[in-house]
Amino acid sequence: MAQTPRDPSTARDPASLLIGAIAAQVIGGLVAQMSPFMIGGFMAGLSLSERDAGFVASVEFLTLAITSIVIAPVLPRLSYRRVGLVAVALALLAQGASIFSPSLASLVLLRGLAGIGEGALCAVSLSIAASRSRNPDKVYGYFQVVWALGSVPLFAAGGELTAAYAHRGILALIAGVTLALAPLLLLIPDARAKRDETATDTMRASPSLGLMTLAAIVLNLTASAGIYAFIAPLGERAGLDTGGVGYAMTLSSLVGLAGAGAATALNVRWGRAAPISGFSVGSMVVALVLCLSHDPTAYIIALVAWGAIYYFSIPYLFGLAAALDRSGRWAAAAGSAYLLGFAAGPLAGGVVIAAAGYAGLAGAGVALTAAAWGLAMVVNRRLRGTARAAIPTDAPA
Repeated sequence: MAQTPRDPSTARDPASLLIGAIAAQVIGGLVAQMSPFMIGGFMAGLSLSERDAGFVASVEFLTLAITSIVIAPVLPRLSYRRVGLVAVALALLAQGASIFSPSLASLVLLRGLAGIGEGALCAVSLSIAASRSRNPDKVYGYFQVVWALGSVPLFAAGGELTAAYAHRGILALIAGVTLALAPLLLLIPDARAKRDETATDTMRASPSLGLMTLAAIVLNLTASAGIYAFIAPLGERAGLDTGGVGYAMTLSSLVGLAGAGAATALNVRWGRAAPISGFSVGSMVVALVLCLSHDPTAYIIALVAWGAIYYFSIPYLFGLAAALDRSGRWAAAAGSAYLLGFAAGPLAGGVVIAAAGYAGLAGAGVALTAAAWGLAMVVNRRLRGTARAAIPTDAPA
């Protein structure tokens, strides 16, 4: 097994823990999920250019990622519930004020404040699963199931509200969902990590392994987001119109539910090496087909497969970070790595396309995914060695 040994007190995962963690995960990641509508809404409602609208989104993503990684080392010593409630209050305040923001400067400030609250909530959700759950990989799988199911109505509502009310419509939707889920944060455990447990985990978790894990997540997400950002022009190259691309994306989200469900059901029953290798190879094949093929059928099949692979992969990447220690420090930091890769992907993809076209994008996607796989395999092998060394010699086979 690639997991580190768990404390017997975490043998059962109460429903309240799962619900509270999911609520924190959704509130914290909602803006990233709805970012295309937000950027479009800023452009339509405030007459911002693509550059300015993208800058606003980048500020929020960067603030979110920085907050998540800064709070990660101290989060086990704080009350998860109190951190979550303070963070959601800050996010709600910023969301509401952003609706009535009169200028770009004030909008940037408010979105930065929202990012602080969202980053703390992302860190809380991942840290709770790592420190309090018997099987973090399975909990992260539940996260992806919820995202796959929830994205369909969220995308539909987000499109309609953005078309009707520009940025105010999409921000109101985000604020409404946040407000509706906020009471569920009361289900988050109001407890700190034990001092002796924290010390033990600090000794067990190797900083080099943690940094390698974060690098693997950044590289994997950069490759994935770099290609996904150009799904529309890739679809046009394959002969599809905007409506066809939208239909394929919706189908991809629905099929993504199967990927998330598979990760939840399989979790670490056969370890992590086989699933990580499987989705890495699948990602490389999909990247090649999307970027090099001009056949519309091949494009649709590859895009649908991408949805299943993406939702399948995230639980294992976060689970690898959770396996580093029981306090949840590295798991919380994994959320920041995810967002950094998510934000870097479109920028890196645009640079590569400008220099080497879509064939270059395919090559870069394959290279980054292969590098991420190599790092993940090294971390997984060392974790397995640590787990075997922790088993008593007189333990039954």
